[in-house]
Amino acid sequence: MTAECDIYQIDTPLSSLSYDNEFGYFVAAEDIENQIKDIVASHDYDHIFAIVRLRR
Repeated sequence: MTAECDIYQIDTPLSSLSYDNEFGYFVAAEDIENQIKDIVASHDYDHIFAIVRLRR
């Protein structure tokens, strides 16, 4: 099996994070939808991972 990976940097700050009582704050698809929808629409991706640095 061969895996390919595309990396895109989102420069627009996130305006909200999702919250769960058990796990706390996390980035959900709805939180980054506006920033990635054009990229996703132009490619045929199986999975999308978001890596986020949270400031304190």
